Amino acid sequence: MFNRSSGLVLGPAFALALAGCQETTSTAARPRVDAPGVPVSVQSISGAPDQVTTNFASLLGEAAAERKMEIVAGNAPARFRVRGYLTAQPTEDGQTALAFVWDVYDESKKRAQRVQGESLGRRGGGGDPWSSIDQTIVAKAASDSMDAIASFLVTAPVPDKPAADSAKDKDKAKTKTAAATNGKRS
Repeated sequence: MFNRSSGLVLGPAFALALAGCQETTSTAARPRVDAPGVPVSVQSISGAPDQVTTNFASLLGEAAAERKMEIVAGNAPARFRVRGYLTAQPTEDGQTALAFVWDVYDESKKRAQRVQGESLGRRGGGGDPWSSIDQTIVAKAASDSMDAIASFLVTAPVPDKPAADSAKDKDKAKTKTAAATNGKRS
């Protein structure tokens, strides 16, 4: 979940909502995609120290804006909600990787998509891989995250309207037809 400082940054800045199934998508060589008009809420980012989470959240919001994504507050209506997890780990060749996983949930709280990837950075210098995570690595991970999420958004099927909404739409259409017919008879 959010820690105190990241919640303050993420809450008003954005809240991405995304849905759930079992598919996993990696972000390798993914082009930038714009995804306007699909309300999304970021529910949580966990796994990283507070400073990294706050920085990542800010850069994630910027990346979403660049892709014309509609980010809404956590309690606002959203088509999708996302939950993310970050981890830093040394690679076999001595670099440090900032890995991310995003689970995208739909309005019925089912996972619609999982996206994941990593951003490679400088060689680690000690026992704590987080100490090797710099602004460049965080910015790339945030950008790659939004590319992957936006790619899903533009291909996600539009949900059917609930039966109650369809009935209301039919009643409105009948009322308009009746009004138009009555107007012609006058």
